[in-house]
Amino acid sequence: MNWKPDITFARVAGEQMDEYVHAEVLFFPVGGIGGMQMPALTIGTWLETAWRLGPAPLASPEQAILVDARAAVTRIRARVPQLYEAKARREFKSRLESMSMWLEDLPPRREPRAPAPAQHTGYLAQAHLRLKLELLREDVSQTQDLLQRLRGWDDRLRAMFAAGPFVFEPEVEAAAIPRERYWFLFGGI
Repeated sequence: MNWKPDITFARVAGEQMDEYVHAEVLFFPVGGIGGMQMPALTIGTWLETAWRLGPAPLASPEQAILVDARAAVTRIRARVPQLYEAKARREFKSRLESMSMWLEDLPPRREPRAPAPAQHTGYLAQAHLRLKLELLREDVSQTQDLLQRLRGWDDRLRAMFAAGPFVFEPEVEAAAIPRERYWFLFGGI
């Protein structure tokens, strides 16, 4: 697997997290780096990148980049915890609202059925959103009303969900432990 986009984004996150937490925008544009289009910087995107790289067999220079990025984010979080946590809570709410709209637009199903490949149903994008929500929930405490909405979303999704293969690249599957916590990554709708 090519880990270069993840490593590049981790480096960018470490370098730009301070500016990001001080910015008004929630989705901080990064643009292209070395011919690769980077996703917008958010705490959730950083957390997903660090999660993906957790089981990666990285070479020493790449491992050093990840270690440096983690240390930089930790320093920023310690220096301005209120800004970091407010941004993470704002992102959690935004992503939850986005997922809720998607779920509300789905036609009702009486029973689960075998999932189509995630990339063909739009579920892959939702799996990324749900993963970010899980990582944000773990990283920063969220309000009870939003956690209740997430539980409701999960209940509704489980009613349509069919267990199946891991939806991301196989090399990342080792990060999805315990499987019960990341159930939404093992199947689709």
